[in-house]
Amino acid sequence: MTRRHLLALLAAVAVVLAGCGGEGSTINDQMRQGDQKGYVAGDGTIQVLAPEERETVITLEGTTLEDEAWSSQDHLGEVVVVNVWGSWCGPCVEEAPDLEEVATEFAEAGEPVQFIGVNSRDSVPSALAFQQKYDVSYPSLQDDGGRTRAQLQGLAVATPTTMVLDGQGRLAARVSGPVEASTLRGLVEDVLKSESAR
Repeated sequence: MTRRHLLALLAAVAVVLAGCGGEGSTINDQMRQGDQKGYVAGDGTIQVLAPEERETVITLEGTTLEDEAWSSQDHLGEVVVVNVWGSWCGPCVEEAPDLEEVATEFAEAGEPVQFIGVNSRDSVPSALAFQQKYDVSYPSLQDDGGRTRAQLQGLAVATPTTMVLDGQGRLAARVSGPVEASTLRGLVEDVLKSESAR
């Protein structure tokens, strides 16, 4: 067993041990604190679903910051990485280089992987400035008052949240909180392998 697979297995065990209520309690506690930080931070929980456990289908569509229509339906057959972010969110700033590193690696390798951001609570100019500052090469959907984020079916309450969808649009993995390049790379590689094994 490789180190990456061992880490993924340990992460999956941690999710099971934490139970479904763990993240909810943390989020509820944060909301009650009233610390005015302006967002609910994730606790770094990683959820990994084996192909036979993937039941939630996510259909995501909206308008990019560049004012172009985008739909996950156009990317069926590809692994889609969805990242919910905001320029005002410290952990989003922290993870931006990691996301770009992994997105660039898969693009340069010619892998069937599509990254898409879902912006939260930014004006288009602010979001575009963030993308330029951090050299984000993949598109992001505009904030539309939460309607686009609602398409994620309550699975992206924390900011940031990163979700990995398999080629059928099913949720395969999710990180609640900032994600590191090595973790995200491993999650995407595992989904690519499960896709090729189908």
